[in-house]
Amino acid sequence: MINKAGQKEPRGQRSRLLLCLILGLALFAASVSPPPAMASKSSRTTVTQAVMQEALPGLAMKQIPSPETLQTFTKETIGKLSAHAPFTEWKDAGTEVYPLGPGTRSWLVNVMNGGQRIGYLIISAADQGGYVLSEYGAGTSGLPYSMLELRQYLVQQGLIPSNSSGAIGVKALYAPMLPVWKITTENKTLYLNATVLETLPWSQSQAENVLNAAPEASAMLSSVPGQARTPQPALRSGGEDDPYADLLWLTVPGLKTLNGASLSALLQERGSLAFQSQGHNDTLGAPFMITGSQSWLKPGASRDQGSTEAAVVYAAAGPGGSRYLPLSALQKAGTFHKLPVPLPGGSTLGVVPASDSRQ
Repeated sequence: MINKAGQKEPRGQRSRLLLCLILGLALFAASVSPPPAMASKSSRTTVTQAVMQEALPGLAMKQIPSPETLQTFTKETIGKLSAHAPFTEWKDAGTEVYPLGPGTRSWLVNVMNGGQRIGYLIISAADQGGYVLSEYGAGTSGLPYSMLELRQYLVQQGLIPSNSSGAIGVKALYAPMLPVWKITTENKTLYLNATVLETLPWSQSQAENVLNAAPEASAMLSSVPGQARTPQPALRSGGEDDPYADLLWLTVPGLKTLNGASLSALLQERGSLAFQSQGHNDTLGAPFMITGSQSWLKPGASRDQGSTEAAVVYAAAGPGGSRYLPLSALQKAGTFHKLPVPLPGGSTLGVVPASDSRQ
């Protein structure tokens, strides 16, 4: 009996020692493992997780009270646009207004629905007085001034480390037809295209020259009395929206002056047109494709008068044609080019369906 008890005792000690060792290893593993919210499947923090957890809290835009006259023009413009797709969801939507420098002479108006941005307007102060509609667009992605996309880009490109805790400044700026981010850190200043998110090769002096340019007010919808316009249904071809898909358009001479009617005819024939500003593409975010248009007519004017000077025409530009830019201002700043081969049977130029606003 004494021998059997003596044999069991070492065995029990080994069992207790093994149990303590297992518990100790488990506690150590828990202490060094990242919390579930920060751990990815590969046990590394992903870019998206870092961004979503406010890794760059210094990047933020601040709303400001806007002038009553600006509020009136904004409300009237949104009300008119909401009559047609892809802007029908703008009816009764809320707005958020942010200043755009330099000098707060432009404003970004985000059209909001339940906390989600469903479109935007950029409104600028005109030198002659009043306001002009510099550009606008509908959708939930691919729009200028996306703070989430900015954070992702800065981290992915290694421009700012995901764990940066230093002072980071962001300013939303606007040059004619070019949304811009200005990012400042302790040792550098960056200018980014705020639509397609790419670094602009600008020095400080180049940036000032571009950003201080005045908008082409005569090409835009104006708040000046007697200049009221009503938007017609937006037309979209569904043509090629990537200027790099076929660079042969570079071999085609630039087109002469376009108006609403000739633009529609060309889109019907080719599906899309390429736009560039030779030697100045960076200052306009070009090249990009034009795949649609929207005409604003004087009260009482019929639709077949869209080719007259009474119409203010905006061209649907960029990926998905989600940005509407003033046609006349584009023509003064650069050139339009046909795609080299017409589409078989032509394109289908039609009214934008309401579902486009959710793309």
